Amino acid sequence: MMVLPMLAGGVRAAPPVLNIASEPLTAACRAGARIAGPSLLLAASTGAATPAGSAGDLLSATPDASDWGGHVERIALPPAGAALPGAVAALWDAGAILTGEPGRAPMPEPAARKLYTSIVQADGKLEGVPFTWPALSAAQQALLDQAPPPHAAAADGLGERRLAYLRGDRSDEGALFRRRSSVLGDSIDSAPVLVGPPSGAARDAGYLAFRERHKTRRATVYLGANDGMLHAFDASTGGELYAYLPNALMPVLNRLPSLDYVHRAYVDGPSSSGDALVGGNWRTVLVAAMGGGAQGVFALDISDPAALNENAALWEFTDRDDRMMGNVTTLPQLAKVRISRGADVPVYRYFAIVASGLNNYASDGHASGAGKGALFLLALDKARDAPWTLNVNYFRLVTPIADPSLANALSAPVLVADRDGALSYAYAGDLQGNLWRFDFNTWPGAAAKPLFVVRDADGRRQPIAQQPMLAYASGGGYLLLFGTGMLFDRAGLAPGTFSAQSFYAILDSLSVPMDAVAGRRQLTERVLEPSAADLFSISGAQIAPGSKGWYVDFMQSARTGERSISSGKLVGGEVAFNTLLPGADKCDAARSRTYVLDALSGLPDGHSTASIMPTAPIVGVLQSTYTAVPSLVPQSSRIGLPDPTGRVAVDKDYAVVNASAREVTVVGGVKVRSRSGRLSWREVANWRELHEAIK
Repeated sequence: MMVLPMLAGGVRAAPPVLNIASEPLTAACRAGARIAGPSLLLAASTGAATPAGSAGDLLSATPDASDWGGHVERIALPPAGAALPGAVAALWDAGAILTGEPGRAPMPEPAARKLYTSIVQADGKLEGVPFTWPALSAAQQALLDQAPPPHAAAADGLGERRLAYLRGDRSDEGALFRRRSSVLGDSIDSAPVLVGPPSGAARDAGYLAFRERHKTRRATVYLGANDGMLHAFDASTGGELYAYLPNALMPVLNRLPSLDYVHRAYVDGPSSSGDALVGGNWRTVLVAAMGGGAQGVFALDISDPAALNENAALWEFTDRDDRMMGNVTTLPQLAKVRISRGADVPVYRYFAIVASGLNNYASDGHASGAGKGALFLLALDKARDAPWTLNVNYFRLVTPIADPSLANALSAPVLVADRDGALSYAYAGDLQGNLWRFDFNTWPGAAAKPLFVVRDADGRRQPIAQQPMLAYASGGGYLLLFGTGMLFDRAGLAPGTFSAQSFYAILDSLSVPMDAVAGRRQLTERVLEPSAADLFSISGAQIAPGSKGWYVDFMQSARTGERSISSGKLVGGEVAFNTLLPGADKCDAARSRTYVLDALSGLPDGHSTASIMPTAPIVGVLQSTYTAVPSLVPQSSRIGLPDPTGRVAVDKDYAVVNASAREVTVVGGVKVRSRSGRLSWREVANWRELHEAIK
């Protein structure tokens, strides 16, 4: 039985609070001007007006660390099969368009920008309003009218001028307020999301009519920024179409114009979108996390980006609505959930699926205290004038905490749908090394069960801070793939904090009762060894019957600090991921290593139905800068002659690239051979992958 530590007076001690840095931790402390930020590689098939025959485009956020101005650029890649360049030019820069340049006025003008916020009551009731001084509530006006730190908190009469500054008015810059190189704020942890015409697989008449109505919908880029806004940009021109300022950030918006401004997070978490049946009508909904800016998420109806207005905001959900909500730094998602199994017709409802995130136990007046995690289901059909009510329009599945002396947080789940498109399982890790399975086939009795606890060779728990990837296993069930390690502030880059980290593939056989993985002894080990030119080789025995997966320890990671903090990609039976390597000290820029392994075997030359044939093994290829996720860009495809059984071999060549800022670095090449017919693996797509392109 676990005994929780107690403070004087019999109060249980909360786990340690994690500092969530707002600056780019993988860049050097002394970095000035433009630095690499989050990026998104677009396939030519995403409806974003990519040139015919091209490999796609790169959307790249490049913050200006000298004053925290923001830039979002679209960069064209060459046609598929052509040599990929290093440095490339931008087609447009949304920050420059919004700010204006000598001889060119800002577009749109500050007064003409379509900026909106919401007035949110204490119980969660919401009313969308324009972000203009007369439309704000008295409480919101008072917050903007308050002098920011380090000044004493008192009204100073500058609220309306602060609002004008936030809208892009620059007349008070250099006198009352700080100067900006860009009206657009920086994006550090909020990656671009591309949304084009609806492309879901639902076949009911209502959805088919929705698809037809929006088949020419303009492709739009959505991006959160540290100017307090979630922006919508035209993917073809870079022009701003709309922006939303969450009410949850109103208490800190007064800091942005300050001459004494200290950089902090605002809308700095990931977003995702999907089509959902909301109130009997099909809608395209975007759910965005605020990351370190505030504890919570919000949802927008983005069905028609040309007509976004005060009615776009569906709801906001924060720790004021439920104390178990924390800082959401991992991906929120949308899912269809079967809420009842009637005798004739099952009943479905659409939800945002959100992991509780970091620091829900932080002492901020809305703390959970216990340090437990939770998976939230937030109903997309909650009426704006309805309060948030547990087990009515939102639900939570709680995960216990193993060690209350350590920080804890539940990370984003990977979602698995059944044949009807309804959520069947969700798998998520936490910072104490637990890999949880949530079984939605038993709704409303769904509960979290631990499938595996990751521990290093010495038995120490390893944190899971990323969303797992999921593939079908050859013998049935699912294979969960993920790395371990975390990084939330610069203290985590100091050698004294380093610990052994690994990458895992864990089998869930779907047996009843659940066949949990007891430990490393049930997994097949993979071993990294030094090779030529700062490369690694990887070796290990064939996967034996009864093995429940495989693992590989990053070489000397307790000394080098190597860790896996971002999810990878599953493409053609391969898992591609990058690790982070800290610099010589915590103020030096970080580097990456890139790995491409067979998902089923953990080797670079696996023997699944799809044969992986790298031009040279990509095992720990060292990169001079850090990129969160590698991309596989299609280069060519060849179809062979049928074999005696009538099956046809298809060879596909991919370039493995790391893309950031205006740089595209080719790591190597991979050839994937597959045969028509049922394969022994396939990637399970999630909502994010619908918009993240290279498949």
